[in-house]
Formats: sequence, structure tokens, C-alpha cells
Amino acid sequence: MKITGVKTFIVDGVFRPWTFVKIETDSGIVGWGDCTEWQAAYSVAATVNQLADNMIGKDPMASEAAWWDNASFMVRQRGGIAYKAMSGIDSALWDIRGKALDAPVWQLLGGKMRDELELYWSHCGSDRGRYHEELQVPKLSTLDDIRELSQEVLDQGFKGIKTNILAVDDLPALPKKKNGVGNSGQISYQQIQNAVSVIGTFREALGPEIGIAIDTALSFRLGGAIKLARALEPFDMMWLETETWDPGSLKTVREATTTTICHGESLMGPEEYRPFFESHAQDVIMPDFAWNGVTMGKKICDLAHLYDTAIAPHNCHSPMNTLVSANICAVIPNFMNLEFINDDAPWRDDIMTHPFEINNGHLKVHNRPGLGSDLIESELEKHPWTGGNNW
Repeated sequence: MKITGVKTFIVDGVFRPWTFVKIETDSGIVGWGDCTEWQAAYSVAATVNQLADNMIGKDPMASEAAWWDNASFMVRQRGGIAYKAMSGIDSALWDIRGKALDAPVWQLLGGKMRDELELYWSHCGSDRGRYHEELQVPKLSTLDDIRELSQEVLDQGFKGIKTNILAVDDLPALPKKKNGVGNSGQISYQQIQNAVSVIGTFREALGPEIGIAIDTALSFRLGGAIKLARALEPFDMMWLETETWDPGSLKTVREATTTTICHGESLMGPEEYRPFFESHAQDVIMPDFAWNGVTMGKKICDLAHLYDTAIAPHNCHSPMNTLVSANICAVIPNFMNLEFINDDAPWRDDIMTHPFEINNGHLKVHNRPGLGSDLIESELEKHPWTGGNNW
């Protein structure tokens, strides 16, 4: 079997473009991968297309060899866009391997340890506030809206949520972002009060047993992250998600608070994760498999296990990345929970031959060959991304 073609599709995912990779073979088997990147979708797709020249005629079953061959080809562009393009190709190759061997990818990775995966509702309230019309859900405007949203969480059986510092009408206005100006990384009084009010409202409405996380990404540096972490201590957080490139800084945050610390969505490759593991800088790590692929993603999870660190993958990309994540999470001992965009594009299920099976906040692990679903090209073409290159 040989690779005969590599194609990319950039599809509207409402608040982000979905970037898919399709690999064709001379046997008729095709594989699908995901390399969604919010701000640089066209650049990643162009890099996939460049790597396609390096893939034609090669054995699609040799995913490990393909990874290192592409890494060598892109040696001076390691990381960033190149790594993401390589990851989309890698996942598509694993999809082909599973189909060729008539086995789920999780079977090829060692066999599943669980039949279902606990999901947490990500961007809970955030997407609803920004994209309520496209998502066909009520707009989030007040703390009462958060209480009503909390009832939806309970009714659907989710055991955890993740939200953000929200712009809610009955809370103090948040500082405006200054485009083009460096971020000092400090946190304002308004931001702390907003976080405390939003998280407090969720906690009151959800009760003590539902996990609550807040995502601040790269917004706050050491001092700001510590202030926020300490302010959130009364709410027994599932975690505070804060990103940094410095393991020592993150370790300082972790040691300064009882709030659980999670990070890692922006790192690529075991070598970038290793200093954070060696420093024991976090409680939970969240590798992104759209940006690390199956090959490197599984290695990262295994490395995390050696350092006693839980895995809760970053997964606010396409439904294909949910399948990639599910196949890996099914086989690792240190799985905690999986991010899931519940307020997603209304056409998410339409593009899949086999939509997700979700019950009571849990995703059923599929038994089909490959990653678990093909994509329907005619449906992809109905929803081209037109939102530009900025998230």
C-alpha cells in the first residue's frame, strides 16, 4: 500500500476553523487527521500541502518512520506550525493503519482500559456569550443566566465544567485588551472580582461534587496567576489553567496555593514537556493531540505517568480531534477527563459518518476500525471557513 494523495480542508467551526487532513492510498483506504490551529489555519494547511510532496509513494503503515522523516525534512522549522502540520498527517496515518488491520487505533496502542471517557463541558458560558446566535443557544448576560446554564450542566450529566473570566452585564466591566501592546501579565481588581463572582455562582448552583475549572491561558504571569489562584481557593477548583514557558515560574505558582494547577496546551513534543515534569510544576497536564499527533501524544502521556501527573487533554478543536484524543485516553492509566465543546457548531454531527455516542456526560469508546469515523466531504464543503485568520 502506498500514499497517493494528501488533501486539506478548512471548515467553519464557528469560533475557530477546523483544519482536516485527508490521506489517500492506492488501496482505496483513506485516513483523516486534525491539525486545527485558530490563528494560522491557512499556514498550517499550506505546510501540510508542502509535506505532501514528501509523503507521496511512501508506506502509510509506517507512521513512526513518517514522523521522523517529516521532522528531518522540517528540521529548521521545528515546533509551531510545522509540528501541527506533522501531527495532522500522523493522526491520518494511524487512521489508515487501523482500517487496514481492521482494528480501532486504541487496540493498536495497547488495548483500552475503559469503555467510556468522562467529559467536562469546556468554554461553559464563554462560547454562549460570544457566539450564541451561531450556536443557537440563549445569550449569557447575567449571573442568573449562569445559574440556568448550571442546571443544563446537571441535566446533561456532566461531572465538570471549564469557564473563563466572563464579560457579564451585572459584574464590573473588564479591562479592554490593548492590541499591539505587550501584556504585563498582572491581574486587575475587576478581573479577580469577576472570577470570584462567576466561579462562586457556578459553585453555588452546581454543588460541591461537580468539578469547576477556569482557563486563563497565557493571560497572567507569575504574580497575577498567584493572586487569582489564592482568590479561588475557597471554591475547591478542579483546576486553574495558566500557561507559561518557564517551569520554575509555574512551580512557584503551584507552591503558593492550594488550588490545583493545570497547563500544557501550548507545548509540543516530549522534550518541551520534560522540564515541567522534572520540576513537578503542575498537578494536571493537558497535551493537545491536534498539535502532537497520536505518535508524540502517546509518548507525552507515558512520560507524564512516570512523573505522577494526570492527563486531561486540550480538546477544543474539531470532532476528529475528539476521536484522536479518545483513542489515546482509552489506553493510558493516568487519564483524568477530556475537554469537550458542548456548545459546538450546529453541523458538527452532520460532517461525521459516525457521530459521538454521549450519555450522562461520558463519551463511549468506539469499536470501529481506525479513529472511529470518516468525514463527509460534501458536508465539509457546505461550511467553508470565512472568518479570516484570527480567532
